[in-house]
Amino acid sequence: MSKESKKTNNSFSKVAKVSLAILGVGFVASTALVIGMDRIMKKIFINEEWPEEEWSGEDWTDEDLEI
Repeated sequence: MSKESKKTNNSFSKVAKVSLAILGVGFVASTALVIGMDRIMKKIFINEEWPEEEWSGEDWTDEDLEI
């Protein structure tokens, strides 16, 4: 192999390693973000005490809808 071929192959190897490292960090960060947001949303919306109201479709049926 010539020096140019080795140099090109070596630089490609470095670029591949750096890109894989960046993708790995992005994957770990996005996974942590999704898990964190899931826990926050469950804590806010599932454990919240909602007022008990009766929801009926009959409340608005007497009103005239403007088109």
